[in-house]
Amino acid sequence: MVDLLHGFAVDLPEGWRVSLSPGGLLFTDLESVVLVRGMPQKSPKEAVKPLLEEAKRIGGGQATLHFRQASGGLMLWAQGLAYPLVFTQGAMGDLVLFALEPQVQAALSGLRYEAIHLLLPGPKTLLAVSAYLPQDLPDGKRQEVRGLLRSLEFVAPKDRVPYRTEALMDPLLGVPAAYLPVPQGYAFQGSVVAKGGTLRAPAFQLTKGGVVLRRDVIYLEAMAVATPFGGNPSTILLWNGQLGQVPGYLCAGSSGEVPALLAQGLWAWETGAPWQVSKVQPLRGTSRVARYLEGVRWAWEQQMNQSMLMAMGRPGDQFQSWREVLGLWAAQGGLRRQATVEARARGFFLPSPAASSAHCALSLEAVLLHGPSEALARETGALSGVMLGFSMNPRWAALEAERSRQASAELTRMVLGMLKEGEEFNSWMSRSWANLLSDQTYARDPSTGETFRLYKQSFDTGAFWRDPVFGGVLGTVERGGKLEELLGQAGWRRLEESLSGLPGTWR
Repeated sequence: MVDLLHGFAVDLPEGWRVSLSPGGLLFTDLESVVLVRGMPQKSPKEAVKPLLEEAKRIGGGQATLHFRQASGGLMLWAQGLAYPLVFTQGAMGDLVLFALEPQVQAALSGLRYEAIHLLLPGPKTLLAVSAYLPQDLPDGKRQEVRGLLRSLEFVAPKDRVPYRTEALMDPLLGVPAAYLPVPQGYAFQGSVVAKGGTLRAPAFQLTKGGVVLRRDVIYLEAMAVATPFGGNPSTILLWNGQLGQVPGYLCAGSSGEVPALLAQGLWAWETGAPWQVSKVQPLRGTSRVARYLEGVRWAWEQQMNQSMLMAMGRPGDQFQSWREVLGLWAAQGGLRRQATVEARARGFFLPSPAASSAHCALSLEAVLLHGPSEALARETGALSGVMLGFSMNPRWAALEAERSRQASAELTRMVLGMLKEGEEFNSWMSRSWANLLSDQTYARDPSTGETFRLYKQSFDTGAFWRDPVFGGVLGTVERGGKLEELLGQAGWRRLEESLSGLPGTWR
């Protein structure tokens, strides 16, 4: 990986990720951690103070510390530390939601760590290189960390690419949703777009000549009903906020179908020709901690699936949910595309001899590099820095979560209201038809509020009138006739009539 914006290059082992943390440049596979940071130039005694405080926080006061002179600097070795969640949580993505659970933290606390800090003095600053490793880390994994450190290089200032920082604004909430560095010479546009239901996410595009870096937010919702006489499949497509309808049932039943869905489906529609997939690589954790957290998330998702099946309450109904992160490489003539795709899907299949139905909701968030091969090779260093520097605004995330929660609650209330109205309408129709077929109806005196159930033939259109003195009811009087006129003159009251007798349906 080469980042010409922030000025470094490194060979990242499989399963490792890099992020710009508040503390410095962070490399981690969620188990081992390498942190590279600059510190003010001070005496050795003063320089190690922040590292000692750090060891106390992570070790809970139980860390043991050792110092020795190293080639060109000072080495600090700390043992008896806990899992360094303070560093790794920024690189976890949605796994942090599970890492913060008390039972998960209790499991992680069983790991014992050591930290090796190397302080190298420069003309004006100290360079601190820190490695947090489990004490029982196998030799092969330790070699992996050493190889990463040996490969780390800093790019000379003259070779770095200047950039400006852009805020991606959310006009609905009035705050920036995210920030990203935009290299010199690139045009930028971005917005917050819907991603299905009440959820939204930032999408953006950077362009320079024929080179494009894009963050796509795609949502597909496919529905179909199949009967012995045929079916009617349809798909709703929401792509970066643009809503459309696609013929047929377009979705992915598994992560293995995602590359074809993009290359021969969505990307083909976008560019007018299909793309040939050259490589697909699942991007999964390789360390013990990463696999453990992914297992916790999988167990939670399976529990949610079981809850959904129980809520559906029909034997034989099938529910499927899956999530995958893929690296995808594709070509079309001289053009190349490289994408990192996060796919989440939920699907229902409701079998029935008369009419089976299927429903699939697929959410895709893809970071896409597009352009001619040679141009992409020149620009990859700058564009890598864009994605490394991309950061969500925590304030926007909190406001958006609350907005989404309120919108979801309002949508739930609206759906429940529609269901209630539907039930009332069905009850009204049922009662009305029952009364019509049995030659009965309801009548109400508007003056007293009294209600009567009266005989009236279904074909009779006359009205009921009531004697104001003795309360007798006369029916069915022809509307607009002479008798109706005389009854009105004599003070009789015309009754309101309803076949159903439900409140609010008398007129």
